[in-house]
Amino acid sequence: QYVEKRASSSSLSSSSSSITMPSNNILYAQVVVGAPGSGKTTYCNGMQQYLRLLGRNAWVLNLDPANEFLQENDQKYDTLWNVTDDVIHLRQVMEDLQLGPNGGLLYCMEYLDEHADEWIPQVLEKINNEATPPYLLIDLPGQSEVYTHGTSVSKMLQKLVKKLNLRLCAVQLVDATQCRDATQFLSSTVVGLATMIRLELPTVSVLSKSDLLLSMGGSDLLFSMEYFLDCQSLERLVDYLDTAAHDENDDISHDADYQAARRKTKESRFHQKHRKMFTALAEVVEDYGLLNFMPLDIQNAKSVGQVLQRIDQANGYIFTGSTSNVKEDLFQVAVQEGENRYETISEIQERLQQQTDAANQGTNSMK
Repeated sequence: QYVEKRASSSSLSSSSSSITMPSNNILYAQVVVGAPGSGKTTYCNGMQQYLRLLGRNAWVLNLDPANEFLQENDQKYDTLWNVTDDVIHLRQVMEDLQLGPNGGLLYCMEYLDEHADEWIPQVLEKINNEATPPYLLIDLPGQSEVYTHGTSVSKMLQKLVKKLNLRLCAVQLVDATQCRDATQFLSSTVVGLATMIRLELPTVSVLSKSDLLLSMGGSDLLFSMEYFLDCQSLERLVDYLDTAAHDENDDISHDADYQAARRKTKESRFHQKHRKMFTALAEVVEDYGLLNFMPLDIQNAKSVGQVLQRIDQANGYIFTGSTSNVKEDLFQVAVQEGENRYETISEIQERLQQQTDAANQGTNSMK
């Protein structure tokens, strides 16, 4: 059905297939990935605005067939090209092929990969119509199955790199509030590592919604913020697998029946196997040594700028038009980035400590 639909626009494909990218034009792009709810749409919108303030011609290339809001005239960002308009849409696939959301999304991405030679020339035509080379934010689906159960996304990105002369960097978003739950954070690190290996791209991993974590307070964090950013000694989280952050007004943790149920759970055979599995997964993540995070508050220009600086290093944009010595530039960038990192960590840790102290003072005054 979709082949027939695309065949109806064969004239566009055939006319645009001869369009080529000027050989001297290099385009830079961010590949935005992350679980549903991690803030990809908000990130694309905020980063696009920030990049345009810097004078870059930033556009979003939407490759997520499940982006419903783009079909409802409620766009959160400006798109250069939208896959749901021109090629395939998840909702239609689910209806026509009787697939669930995950199966339908896998079908959509495999279809995009197989028919890349038809829709990439359309993207190229849009790019050539721009007065200045665009800086692309490539929005991809959030379901982990797309990356862990197939290679269609990575093959599709390779074709984009070849046809558009792209320099890519993956930006992987993880909700910062997951630092309050050991199970969720460990699971996110495993999925994040699998995604990095599948995409085979330089990757900047980001703890998004850091402002939301701060608003919740830092008294219930299991370890310091630096611990979660560095992703070292992850096996220490295994002791807290069944410990989730509770609201300060929730007395469930002091309930006798609740404590008895927790003890029974810890003694169960399932819990022992569960603990052993997460210990092994934590060791795998550490052995690869690829994963660490940067905090991001998308509403804070300084925070966005620090993340963008790391991205520019990863995809090489920072050296565009540089006339000085490349080795000297690399050294200066490394030193500056290190200073910004420790400054950011100390600021977040200080704010979390202030909120913890304020909460303790309030508790003592009530007593």
